[in-house]
Amino acid sequence: MRAPFFLLVVVLGLTSCMDEERLVTPVDLYAQRGVFVVNEGNYQYGNASLSFYNSDTREVTNNIFLRANGIPLGDVAQSMAIRQGKIYVVINNSGVVRVLNSNTLALEKSIEGLTSPRHILFENEERAYISDLYARGIHIVNPSTGKKTGFIQAGTKSMPFYQHPTENLVRIGDRLYTNCWSYDRKVLVIDPMAEKVVDSIEVGLQPLWMIADRQGKLWTITDGGFVGNPAGNEKPKLVRINPASNSIEKEFVFDDINAQVGHITLSATGDSILFISNDIYKMSVDATSLPTEPFIPKKRRTYRAIAVDPRTYEVYVTDATDFINSGYLFRFTPNGDVVDSVKVGVTPTGISFF
Repeated sequence: MRAPFFLLVVVLGLTSCMDEERLVTPVDLYAQRGVFVVNEGNYQYGNASLSFYNSDTREVTNNIFLRANGIPLGDVAQSMAIRQGKIYVVINNSGVVRVLNSNTLALEKSIEGLTSPRHILFENEERAYISDLYARGIHIVNPSTGKKTGFIQAGTKSMPFYQHPTENLVRIGDRLYTNCWSYDRKVLVIDPMAEKVVDSIEVGLQPLWMIADRQGKLWTITDGGFVGNPAGNEKPKLVRINPASNSIEKEFVFDDINAQVGHITLSATGDSILFISNDIYKMSVDATSLPTEPFIPKKRRTYRAIAVDPRTYEVYVTDATDFINSGYLFRFTPNGDVVDSVKVGVTPTGISFF
């Protein structure tokens, strides 16, 4: 009689532990205004997370996906997109995109079978593109069903260093553009309907981030690699591309080969870009030289992501600190003065306005 009783106690104990791990706290973001922060977490630790900062109350809710669902988000969150009542969170090392209800953050489905997804861009309700670090191409998926429907080949297994990895996705006219970051030098031009690469632009070593300005010009920032990089090491650049000819119009080379460059973004009015190069700089899209004075000084921060609120023109920036412990979200006025700062998750790498 003692053995069955012991087993019953063990089973009840395990059930209790599982229930505790899956405890949920209802989330209701209806009519709230704020900012989501995508926190990468530590590689292979499975501690990626979402933070939500209410810009009216200045309150932050960390681990909000875990609170809403009782399960962790995954391993290495990369980016997110909000579209028609859904939130799409791209989880790099888990190889999935989580699809959430935008008001409750309840997990509705996952887009699976991806290699190392990075960003998602929507064509319509039944077609979206997902870039990938190691798949050497771009996945085509149906957001409604969560199923893969195609693949645009960008590189082959015979190419070194997994070239061409695909990163940001920008649609200009009938062309899709993607920057190839890791050990690469290209921006690829894709015909999305024909599902093939039709051109490429060599911009410099490791184009890290990419945006389009209000004139339809394409901007990318290269990080130049690093000492000992098998693909080389050079000074970082800020490059402007004319999509009409797929050629480089302007090239701004940074003086410091060791400059820690990061994300670039467009100002709310669309006439300037903001970019990270140790400090944060602001520059007219028509500038002929790089700015010499920072817009927001670095101080002791490690800037990771940057975005501009299209409604208030305020600037939001994340500080990754040491990439091991919790980072911070900073909120600045349009003039660069600090409004607020809050602690978020580990390695905050993305900002989305809600």
